[in-house]
Amino acid sequence: MKKYRSKKRLRIIVIVLISIGLLFFLLLIPFIINKIFDLNPPNAFFNIDIEKGDILDYYAQLLSLIATIILGVIAVVQTYRSQKKSDEINELQLSIARRELAVAEKQYSEVQHRENNFPPKFEVKIISYNGNYSKLGLEIRNVSDSMVCSFTILDFKVYKDNILVESIQEWEIKFKSLKGGEIKNLTVNTSNMSDKNGRYWSNVKFEWKFSCEDMSGEKHFYSATIDIPNTGEFIGDFWKVIKIG
Repeated sequence: MKKYRSKKRLRIIVIVLISIGLLFFLLLIPFIINKIFDLNPPNAFFNIDIEKGDILDYYAQLLSLIATIILGVIAVVQTYRSQKKSDEINELQLSIARRELAVAEKQYSEVQHRENNFPPKFEVKIISYNGNYSKLGLEIRNVSDSMVCSFTILDFKVYKDNILVESIQEWEIKFKSLKGGEIKNLTVNTSNMSDKNGRYWSNVKFEWKFSCEDMSGEKHFYSATIDIPNTGEFIGDFWKVIKIG
């Protein structure tokens, strides 16, 4: 390291001395021209009809030309260095932007992966019926943040004492999508759940299966169930909703 600094210092000193010597020489040239002009020419070739002032004027213009050329070269070099520095800065900024893009893509991919790993969730409850749980009015709420679409009812079954007594094929639904937090209503045409003597059914279970798609197009299947101890009493509790596929 010290050797490198010593060489660099020596190089600077040499450049300064050469510059001073060159400047001193350029300053002496007019005096040299003045002395040479007064001497007799060694042969007829140097015997020209030019005034001393013309030679000095020519020398001054020559110095001006050399100075202009040097300034032009310096300007070109400076422009080249400035352009090169600008290109380096642009390349650095582009490299930083590319890195930021890579980080953003990775973060977005991780967010998408997390969202895909957390499928939509729903809350379901009964809001109305026409007596003895006939013609059920249901409310479903998307409790996740993401929107779902292609909402489809697959089937609705009624069990009594764990035995299937009715498979509903008719329902009234007027929506196909649910935004995050949005609530929609639908009607399922269940039958009157009491016997011929008007006695209520006991130990009843509803099972509703439906499907939907998330925003990435992945399809999800759900089963919503609730137990009704006695069809003579209204149960407004939330159903148990689980993902089955």
